[in-house]
Amino acid sequence: MLVAGGGPAGSTAALELSRRGLSVALIEQDNYLGFRVGETLPPVIRAKLTELGLWEQFLATDPLQSYGIQSAWETSTPRHQDFVRNPYGCGWHVDRARFDEMVASAAAGAGAQLLVSAQVKSCHKQADGRWQLEVAQRGTMLTLSGRMLVDATGRRALLASKLGTQTHVVDRLIGAVALSQRRQTEQWTLIEAMENGWWYSAPLPGNCMVLTYMTDADLWKASSWADLLRSAPLTSLRADAIEVPSPMQIVSAGSIIRHPVAGPDWIAIGDAALAFDPLAGQGVLKSIDMGIESSRAIVRHLDGDCRSLAEYQTWIKEIHEAYLSVRTQFYGSVRRWPTTSVFWSRRASG
Repeated sequence: MLVAGGGPAGSTAALELSRRGLSVALIEQDNYLGFRVGETLPPVIRAKLTELGLWEQFLATDPLQSYGIQSAWETSTPRHQDFVRNPYGCGWHVDRARFDEMVASAAAGAGAQLLVSAQVKSCHKQADGRWQLEVAQRGTMLTLSGRMLVDATGRRALLASKLGTQTHVVDRLIGAVALSQRRQTEQWTLIEAMENGWWYSAPLPGNCMVLTYMTDADLWKASSWADLLRSAPLTSLRADAIEVPSPMQIVSAGSIIRHPVAGPDWIAIGDAALAFDPLAGQGVLKSIDMGIESSRAIVRHLDGDCRSLAEYQTWIKEIHEAYLSVRTQFYGSVRRWPTTSVFWSRRASG
C-alpha cells in the first residue's frame, strides 16, 4: 500500500492497514517540526482515539484542555457552550504538528514504513497493475510500488488531480493565521462574527495563542490586519494589549468535494476527498473517520469486493450533503449585516 500524506487521514489509514497485516509505505513531505493549522479538537475525539488505541499516546503530547466555546455570532453578545456536561469530557487545544506526528508514529509502530521529508516526484501504474512512485528524500531517489494508492495530500490532492478528478468548490474561504503570546488563562475557543468574515482564537500548549481571521479571498485583498483586529472587540480584548503580529500564513479553508474520490486501485481521503469549513470544528475528526473507512474499503477491494470503493464514494457524498445542510444553518443564522456585507450575502442561501 502506498499512502501519500502523513496527516490524520493518511496516518490513520496506514495504521489500520498495517494492523491488518498489509505492507504500507507512508510518505510525508515534511518532518513534523513546523507549525500546522488546526488546533482545537472536540470532546468526541476521546472516543475516536480510544477506538484506535491512541488515547494514552495522545495525552503524552501534553494537549491543553478546552473548556468550551464562546461565540458572538447571531449577536455581538457572546454565548457560552461549555463541555462540562459532555459525556466525553473536555475538548482539547493541541499542537497539530505534534498530534500528526503521534498518529504517524503509531502507524510506524504497527509496521508501516514512515518516510518523512519525502516528496512524490512521479506516479504511474505499471503493466502488472501495481502503482509506482518515485520519491525524493534528502537527496536520494526511492522507488516504491504497491497494489493500492491512497491520496491523503490535502486540498491539493496531488495524486488524484493527476488522475483526472475534479474539485467542486463551494466557497473561496481563506484563513489569515497569526501566533502571539498568551496572557489569559481562559482555555476557551472564541468565535466572533464580523461584517465580512469572522475571527477564531484559541490558546495553544505552551505560552501561545492562535488568532485567525476567516474571509473570502477577494475580500482579504482589501483588508487591513490592524483595522480588522481593532474592529473585533472580543478578540482584541483577548489579545490583551499584545501586539499581534501580521499573519504568518494564509491558508485555503473553503468547503470542497472531489469527484470521483476513488477509482481502479486508488482512493482519496481527508482533505484530498472532502474539506470542511473550520467553523464546523470537525476537520481532524472526519479525517480520522475517512482513514478508518478507507482502510476497510481497501481491504474489501483487495479481497475481491467490487462494490467497496463505490460504497466509499457514496459515503463521502452523504457526509458532504449533511455537512452543507448544517453549514447553511450556521451561516444563515447571522443577519446582522443584511445589506452591507458581501461575505454574509454570499452565504445567505447556502
